[in-house]
Amino acid sequence: MYLRYLTLAIVVVVALSIVQGRAFAAESFSFHNQSSFVDESKILHVLGEIKNESDTPMKDVLIKASFYDKAGKLVDEFEREPALRVINAGESSPFEILYTDPKTVGSVANFTLSAAGNATDAKEKQLKILPANSRLDLFGTYFVNAQARNDGQENATNAILVATLYDKDGKVIAVGKALAEAIPGSSDIPPGTEAPFSVPITEKSQTYKTAKYSLVAESDQYTSDPVTLQATGPGLSSSSGNNQTKSGCLIATAAFGSELAPQVQELRSFRDGIALQTLAGSSFMNVFNGWYYSFSPQVADYERGQPWLQSVVKASIYPLLGILDVSTSVYRLLAFDGELAIMGAGVTASTLIGLVYFAPAAVALGLVSRKKKWSMSKAKLVLVGAIAASVITIIVAEFASVPEVMMFGTALLVLSAISAVIIAVARIIRS
Repeated sequence: MYLRYLTLAIVVVVALSIVQGRAFAAESFSFHNQSSFVDESKILHVLGEIKNESDTPMKDVLIKASFYDKAGKLVDEFEREPALRVINAGESSPFEILYTDPKTVGSVANFTLSAAGNATDAKEKQLKILPANSRLDLFGTYFVNAQARNDGQENATNAILVATLYDKDGKVIAVGKALAEAIPGSSDIPPGTEAPFSVPITEKSQTYKTAKYSLVAESDQYTSDPVTLQATGPGLSSSSGNNQTKSGCLIATAAFGSELAPQVQELRSFRDGIALQTLAGSSFMNVFNGWYYSFSPQVADYERGQPWLQSVVKASIYPLLGILDVSTSVYRLLAFDGELAIMGAGVTASTLIGLVYFAPAAVALGLVSRKKKWSMSKAKLVLVGAIAASVITIIVAEFASVPEVMMFGTALLVLSAISAVIIAVARIIRS
């Protein structure tokens, strides 16, 4: 009988210690940078960062979101773990909680967050994030590519990379994670080796708002320091440590055989040294990269095995280099105002690109319009309107510092400038 009561007492003490431990943990978390939205499926997403305010690392953290209507009545509750498995003392993890009842989501007016977890040992920071870059493709998917190195003595098993996207106000708008692409069939990173990661974030209603993003690598044994990068010209250079994108000019590199070829360096110099130094230029490059990187890796892979295609690409790049030289001269003439300078350089480059690369299309349009007796007056009015709209949009975006509006305005201006040249040449041929 005595042993029974002793055993019961021990069980009660252990149970109370566990409950007290979780209650203590609940008071040791804070929430930051929250945002929420309802997607096309009527699922409510609640995002943010949870910070471990205690001096004890926490595992098995569970976040609970309680949702209320306008009258303050509880509608429903949902729970979910944060993105990181262990949150070291004083550090944070992104999280995303889903309200999955589309029938009642319309009645949700407010929510509260709470969390609890268990004490554990701290994870050593033996993982290091190496060069990284990101891009937004034409379909709204935000891709983050990075590498991480294991500087520890143990195998980093089940290694993941967590990517957090932020808007211009610093709020979390999307979270994604992916396993390491290490040796085939494994996500483990052996000591002293590196592994790539590729994180696709597909919530297109949010990804276009991305102003910056952060990366954290974690395995069963180790974690890394977070790295924060700008989305306009994102990237982390292993050699210089700055935040400029170092992604390659893939098609040009495949044509000339090396990233160190002078022609490739000149293209990169214009992009990194001029275009990415301004809001207008970096905004347009964001749009351009989304288009370019949607097909360039496949083209570059095919090109490397086709000498005839390499020759064609080389021949087509040389006029572009001359165009960029002229555009650089315009940029330097207007260098007293960086935004005005990149606008002048962009219009110059777009006009010359339209004149050089789209001349056959312009001539064909002129010949057909002369034969069919088409009037181009309406096209002229549309172009004037598009150019005016692009300039107004760019001015508004400049004063309001809204990257997504600037992306639209700069892309519209470039397309309008190229189209204007095509129409102008066609009108000359037609006459």
